[in-house]
Amino acid sequence: MTKIFNAIYSKTKKTEGEITVRAVHYRIDDFKKKSKIVSRRLAENAYAYEIMDIDVENFINSDEQKELQEWLSKKTPETTPTSRGKKQIKKPSVIRKKVAETFGLPENLTREASRMADIYPDIYYIENLIRHVVMDTLERKHGKGWWNEPNVVSNKIKEYVEGRKNLERKNRWHPKRRIHEIFYTDFRDLSRIIATNCTEFKKIFADMEIEAELRKLEPLRNTIAHSNPLPQKECNRIKIFLDDLKKQLNIPFEK
Repeated sequence: MTKIFNAIYSKTKKTEGEITVRAVHYRIDDFKKKSKIVSRRLAENAYAYEIMDIDVENFINSDEQKELQEWLSKKTPETTPTSRGKKQIKKPSVIRKKVAETFGLPENLTREASRMADIYPDIYYIENLIRHVVMDTLERKHGKGWWNEPNVVSNKIKEYVEGRKNLERKNRWHPKRRIHEIFYTDFRDLSRIIATNCTEFKKIFADMEIEAELRKLEPLRNTIAHSNPLPQKECNRIKIFLDDLKKQLNIPFEK
């Protein structure tokens, strides 16, 4: 049995009492089938992380971590198929006038929701694109353990990230983020990591002044995250920055 399977089995026994090895194998097989995972190794690792809330980094090697990370990044919310087999795209909900009047809701709430739904993917794209660029760049420079290398990430950021991870562990009902610490960072953290390693990132971002741009975007990102509307000029600022970032990184624009 693998180390990760032993961890799964031990935690299952601790939480549920006596259970056979075969029963745990059946559970993993069922998870593997439902998740459409081909590799048994990946199925065990994903089951440990997704279902058992096990800190898999203590049991799997860097290649397995990367494989699991790639699987997690490809996961997408399920869509409801129509009778013709096409994906059903939900339209924004509309607040009826009578409901708005009854509860004192602003008339433009639906319009704001639709407008902010258009800008949210851009913020999501920017934040995760920067995370991946930072991770890939520092991994090439310092290896896979770059997060724990001295003078690469400040202790303050590490403390923030560990605090977020601990909070996530306590609230087990809450969906988990991805494995690597970089996915617990925000715009402020990313700008500071880039500033600390400015020599490496100057080669990538050139004169974009990426740290300053991220600091400007941080309050806009937080406004959206707390379900508040942005003025149109700020939405335009986000779109322009994303366009510039794609050009600088030589990422083809979607048609």
